[in-house]
Amino acid sequence: MVILLTKVIVIRPSRCIGCSTCALTCSLVHHGEFNPQRANIRIVRDDFAGRFELRFSSSCNECKQCARVCPSGALQLVELSGESGVNDR
Repeated sequence: MVILLTKVIVIRPSRCIGCSTCALTCSLVHHGEFNPQRANIRIVRDDFAGRFELRFSSSCNECKQCARVCPSGALQLVELSGESGVNDR
């Protein structure tokens, strides 16, 4: 049996401070420029609730760079383990 470790992004919108570090990093990595309009993640402020909402576009390739640079912990990488079902003999 083989144990696989997979990293997934956990989103905690209540921790988002609206700094746009994730969007700026995404646009730089994928388009070579600091332009949040070209990022695969959007930070939307909900003025009524007083917090931010994080939205990923369908073109996101899940490179996880946004979570690696998030200073507030709104995006975090968490390692999940699971069995592959392959027998290791």
